[in-house]
Amino acid sequence: MPHSVKHLLPQRYLRLGLLLAMCLLVFTALAPIMSANWVEEANLQQQETRERLDDLQQLLSGLKDAETGTRGFLITGRQEYLQPYYQGNEHALLILRQLRQDFRAEAETSLRLQAISKQIDLLHQYQARAVEMRRQVNGGVDAPQDISPGKLGMDRLRVSVAELSSQLQAEQAVQYNEYQNRRRLVNLVVVLVAVMDALLFGLLLWQMLRSMRERLRASMALREVSERMQAGALDLEERNRQMALLSRMSSALQVCLDTAEFFEVAGKYAQQLFGQHAGALYAYHPSRDLLERMTAWGVLRSETGLFEPHQCWAIRRGQPHQVNDLRQEPVCQHLGSAQPEAYLCLPLMAGGEPVGVLYLEASADLGEHSFPSALRQVANTLTEQVALALTNMNLRENLRRQSIIDALTGLYNRRFLDETLARELIRANRQGSTLSLVMLDVDHFKRFNDNHGHEAGDQVLRHIAQLLRKSLRGSDLACRFGGEELTLIMPETSLEDARAKCEALREQIAELTVRVGGAVLPAVTVSMGLAAFPLHGEQAETLIQQADAALYRAKHAGRNRVELAQG
Repeated sequence: MPHSVKHLLPQRYLRLGLLLAMCLLVFTALAPIMSANWVEEANLQQQETRERLDDLQQLLSGLKDAETGTRGFLITGRQEYLQPYYQGNEHALLILRQLRQDFRAEAETSLRLQAISKQIDLLHQYQARAVEMRRQVNGGVDAPQDISPGKLGMDRLRVSVAELSSQLQAEQAVQYNEYQNRRRLVNLVVVLVAVMDALLFGLLLWQMLRSMRERLRASMALREVSERMQAGALDLEERNRQMALLSRMSSALQVCLDTAEFFEVAGKYAQQLFGQHAGALYAYHPSRDLLERMTAWGVLRSETGLFEPHQCWAIRRGQPHQVNDLRQEPVCQHLGSAQPEAYLCLPLMAGGEPVGVLYLEASADLGEHSFPSALRQVANTLTEQVALALTNMNLRENLRRQSIIDALTGLYNRRFLDETLARELIRANRQGSTLSLVMLDVDHFKRFNDNHGHEAGDQVLRHIAQLLRKSLRGSDLACRFGGEELTLIMPETSLEDARAKCEALREQIAELTVRVGGAVLPAVTVSMGLAAFPLHGEQAETLIQQADAALYRAKHAGRNRVELAQG
């Protein structure tokens, strides 16, 4: 332990030193770039001051040209001297406006420019008067003008401009010194940092050479750590993938509409989760005396489709049952003759009661690694989610069934009749097919109840409902309309075919044998009214009224008969 600590500390400082050296290297590279604006700012300031000095000289030059042109015109009277007069003044005024704009934020300089501007105005006023007076003399050479005021004004302007130029030159000198100082400072910092970086790199190189033997000795250990980290990263990635799949599966299972869809979805996700492990999901048959295979994935050795609950150790014990060696551990009887080399059964538990089994197979070559702990955790999570979602779906289905099933007869109720009839009429209209509607009523049912009791009447209705469920096609629908009155919906059935089916049902009902308390009840008959879409109507209410009217006629025509609606 002391030996490893002795070498651990230099390595820590080595990494810190390397980080510092890299930071210094980056700073050395970036310092000129980062400080370029700072240095350039000082350079631009002294350049701007130089440009303003040049503008002052151009201002003075323009005024000189104007003054020279004025003096020449006054002395000679020749018009060509007026051109430099006008051009010089115009150029000077443009420069003066620009200078006042440039110096508007500098109070002292602005005051100086204001004074210069007033002197230029006085000079211009003098020049304009002198030129006008000289013109009035008609340009004679014998009428010279006094030019001394213009010369004096120009001298005063030279002094004012020279003072302002001196001020700007002093500022430029300061700015230039600032620019040079910034450049030198940046260069000095870069050189110092480079030297420090070089020294630090040299120190690090010496330290690395010194510790190379120790690092070579530790390379194998580091490689092992790296491999473990990579394996851990892969495990984490796989775990995240599994959690995402389980989450998507849970969301999908919660909205499944029936058992077939439920286990189809569960099987697809289970295949993605367990990969190389073939398996199956079993659920209790509605009779609760058998477990039925609902979905499977992979190549299964066991072909068992149905088995009794006591044949599975996981169901018996209410906890997972894993077998790695079939010769040394108890084996579930549901495996049959084609047994896998290793398997795992996990019960689907909901509310402390099993609702199914997750079955997984593995190769014995994997030994103890046939079902690693990570896989078992995923399997446990899957069984919990599947059991909970299955229980919720069954609960929703029971609630929905209770809302649409008549409690006495087990047939669909009036609410479901209205929904289904409207939907079937839309489908028949779209497909151009027929639909038959039958209203069925037990003859003299009130008298039957009065003579034999309501329990007997209820038993008769149950037997008639059971007969209808057995006799009708899967696409047909039998509903309790109310009391002893039942309704049949026969999609894609012509009027003649429906009538033949009604006659057969009427005869079968008349032959029913119903017992209550060991006594055989008298036979009952039924009357039926039959209407067809679109012959007798295209709306649900119209068809029901037509079939009910036909039933009414059947009652008045002697009962125990089938009457057709009148189109």
